Amino acid sequence: MPAHAPGVLVALLTLLGACASPRPAAPPAEAPFDAGAAFAEFEQALRESYAYLERDDFDVDAHLARTRAAAVQTSDPRAFRRLLHRSTFAFTDPHLLVGPLDDDDPNVGPTSADLALTLQDGRFVVADVRAGSAADVAGVRPGWVVAAVGGRPVEARAAELLAGLPAPTAHQRTYAATLAVNGARAGTRTLEFRVAGQPRTMELANPREFARRVAGLAPLSVEVRDRVGVVRFNNSLGDPATIPAFDAAVRTCLGLDALILDLRNTPSGGNTDVARAILGHFVAQARPYQVHEVPAVERRTTVPRRFVEYVLPRAPAFTGRVAVLGGRWTGSMGEGVVIGMHAAAGARTFTSDLGDLLGALHVLELPVARVTLELGAEALFHVDGTPRAAFVGDVPLPAADRDASGDDPALRAALAWLTAPGAAPTSAR
Repeated sequence: MPAHAPGVLVALLTLLGACASPRPAAPPAEAPFDAGAAFAEFEQALRESYAYLERDDFDVDAHLARTRAAAVQTSDPRAFRRLLHRSTFAFTDPHLLVGPLDDDDPNVGPTSADLALTLQDGRFVVADVRAGSAADVAGVRPGWVVAAVGGRPVEARAAELLAGLPAPTAHQRTYAATLAVNGARAGTRTLEFRVAGQPRTMELANPREFARRVAGLAPLSVEVRDRVGVVRFNNSLGDPATIPAFDAAVRTCLGLDALILDLRNTPSGGNTDVARAILGHFVAQARPYQVHEVPAVERRTTVPRRFVEYVLPRAPAFTGRVAVLGGRWTGSMGEGVVIGMHAAAGARTFTSDLGDLLGALHVLELPVARVTLELGAEALFHVDGTPRAAFVGDVPLPAADRDASGDDPALRAALAWLTAPGAAPTSAR
């Protein structure tokens, strides 16, 4: 090798090094988590946007102050998020969530729930059971007393979910107990009941499994019973495919005397496009079906904002009598269709308490807090001014999905009304 070869080799290696791809820069270090700034961001978003902040059932300012005092002590974003999420349970609103959720968070009702509770004489009692669910198949029925969840008294489990809330109301306790009996987002549940005074322990599948099965169904089903069509929606009010499916269902039922719209399996709500598509088959002219109010506008500008949403006719028109069924698994836009059919189409409503998902859902990303805040930013009302969550059906039922004997109380009541001799027609549309 020539004497100058080592120098050539060094130059060549230097050139090759210059031509090589540069090493990727290290990602910027994530800023340290600041719990104080994170809570300030959360509280500002809640106070500005949540339509149901003003409450007369508990002291919201005191609750937020307690939550702030606990939150600023956290240094872990996951623990911070978990604390905020549990603080929302005081509002008893399934629409109010702080995510992303973990497997040990309670299931989100009513979508991933199959039991609804009520408080009677100091005891938590099953108020209704979701039709077709694990609890229903196992034979759980309204009237059963819930004693324990996972071997712990249900009252203690509810109090744990309401940690930091002094003297919770009966409604808050019932809301938390309902969360408890429907389990966490992963795993089964072991529930202890008292049935006619006797203990009965059951291990039930996670309600999320049933929710997943419902999600795989067709948007709706149609059944005909003695010249009455029954259309049951399968949690599909957010699915555009529901629009042509319902159009076809109406065509199938045009020659029948009456129609039942079964909205008892719509816990996840949906959107107003699907709702108006449904309602349009039952009106002959433009009709108001719900009222919106946006408190954030008044908070920001001092100027109130309220508007009425209308539905327009769609072909084919169904002119027979109409009954609407709703229950505790009728949520959000499902509730909107119930009140809309009542207001715009004059349908007769057969309902228990509904899902009480408050307002029109908005999703806010909070980068400092590293959470997603879901809340009802628009308050919603029946056109007569009744808040949607306070609506009571024409035929109020203690349970809509199942009664104490396992029968279907809402469908039975609607069929009895529709097939009774001389039954009054649906109101003018």
